[in-house]
Amino acid sequence: MDPKEDLDPESPTSRADPAGRPKATRRDTDRRDDRDLDSVADLFALEQEAERTRAALLDRERALESISAECRRLEDLIEDRHLAYDGLKQEHERKLRALDLARQRIAQLEAELERLRSRETSGWAAPLADDTEPGRPLSPAWAIPVRSGVVALLVVASLAAGAGLTMLWSSLGTWWNGTRTPPALAERSEPTPSLSTPTEPGAAVEPEATTAPPAVVVGVRQDRLRDGSPGPLLMELAGGRFVMGRETPGAPDAYPAREVQVGAFLIGVHEVTFDDYDRFVRATGRRAPRDFGWGRGSRPVVDVDWSDAQAYLAWLSRETGQRYRLPSEAEWEFAAGGGSETSFWWGASVETGRAACFDCGSPWDGLSTAPVGRFPANPFGLYDTAGNVAEWVADCYRPNYEGAPLDARPWDQGACEFRVERGGSFARSAHSMRTFVRGRMASDTRLNLLGFRVARDP
Repeated sequence: MDPKEDLDPESPTSRADPAGRPKATRRDTDRRDDRDLDSVADLFALEQEAERTRAALLDRERALESISAECRRLEDLIEDRHLAYDGLKQEHERKLRALDLARQRIAQLEAELERLRSRETSGWAAPLADDTEPGRPLSPAWAIPVRSGVVALLVVASLAAGAGLTMLWSSLGTWWNGTRTPPALAERSEPTPSLSTPTEPGAAVEPEATTAPPAVVVGVRQDRLRDGSPGPLLMELAGGRFVMGRETPGAPDAYPAREVQVGAFLIGVHEVTFDDYDRFVRATGRRAPRDFGWGRGSRPVVDVDWSDAQAYLAWLSRETGQRYRLPSEAEWEFAAGGGSETSFWWGASVETGRAACFDCGSPWDGLSTAPVGRFPANPFGLYDTAGNVAEWVADCYRPNYEGAPLDARPWDQGACEFRVERGGSFARSAHSMRTFVRGRMASDTRLNLLGFRVARDP
């Protein structure tokens, strides 16, 4: 065999092995290497494209989060503007009523003036002749000062009414252009209290004194258990009428707003604490909820589902001889609002030192629950109705209030896939703490931000 044939890639001998199988030529090997290089290059290009796609997706997610936050801010701003506009409109209506009363008074005074002019001269007033117009009826001597006083009174009343309307429209115009705070909003917003803000979890805050409407708040009550120990502290409320819900894009399930009649009931001054619930656990052997390493004691109980709350309330009813239950959604909103018509019981916007939420400025924000009573009470004397933990209520969740009862009965007819929870929490935004905002949870949900508050029949 010619050795050159072995070296020639095209020779037939080089293409077969001794068994007769064809050997790979150098050209075949080069082709495979080229294909492998092309595959590696394609893979590298795909990886680069995937990385660019991931980066673009992250940028879009950040932009979406920014847009969502701006939308929430604008929703709050629009809602506050609507509240302020309603206040200005009411003030305008009051001014118009005052103007109508002033006009009626002017008409009465004009009628009285005409009566005095036409009154015949009496014996105790000497007549005076009017020499300027012959034949004009004589006027009594006292008619001149009376007439002058009435005219002056009419002028003053007209000027006062006109000035009031001018000031009202001026304030409305300047507010709408953004040059000043609307007077109605300033009246609705309470001044920020002077509080000794805690510097670390566990530090006490002096509760702010609140003044509750005497027609609503009856007083504080506390039942005794069979062993003589005290039950939860209760506030007795006489009830009343209030507007439940809100027509706002920020709470799409809180419409239509409607007027609800709430009867008398009692509600917990504080959320149910671990101290309260652990007593029930020891007495019944029921599962003890977790405290997630934050401590028990006076912190609100968490890690309880809706049936856990019902079991505790049934036990408490047996121990005290009273009917304890979860508050209905209407009772909860009535009590949490404290008689206020604003988004929060203290006013129209978030204020530091009022609650524990994700962005409330408290030491517990986003970290843990706070011991109950560390923030000021609302005007009804109730603590932590905003933030700290979300609270189970008795109602089934429905996507809006269409067909809801006009009294405070729980709306729980039919199949109940989800239950309502209210009030926001330490791990949620301040936006969720508004008194009309609703949340939904499956009834078997147990979370580190979900607890409850008791209610009781009178």
